[in-house]
Amino acid sequence: MADLAIVENADEQRYELRDSQGGVLGYLEYLPREEFTILPHTEVDRSLRGQGWGDALARHVLDDLRGKGVKVYPTCPFVTRWMDRHAEYDDIRYRQ
Repeated sequence: MADLAIVENADEQRYELRDSQGGVLGYLEYLPREEFTILPHTEVDRSLRGQGWGDALARHVLDDLRGKGVKVYPTCPFVTRWMDRHAEYDDIRYRQ
């Protein structure tokens, strides 16, 4: 895998996948609410698709939000499918 970093950009309300020059090659948006955080959209540059970066981004975001004690409500199809395949994150999925 390329040398990329995942960082939170709170001003843009998203976690970004950045290259060594700070260029954004992917992101996962979040919308904080009182009881949970909505995860509405994930995007990864076409040049990185199929290399596991979407998975790494989802895992990083969910681990970070779990560490902050946040429940998540995924509306992004990618994140929803990812969480469905990773039952270890069921504890942070918001349920009405």
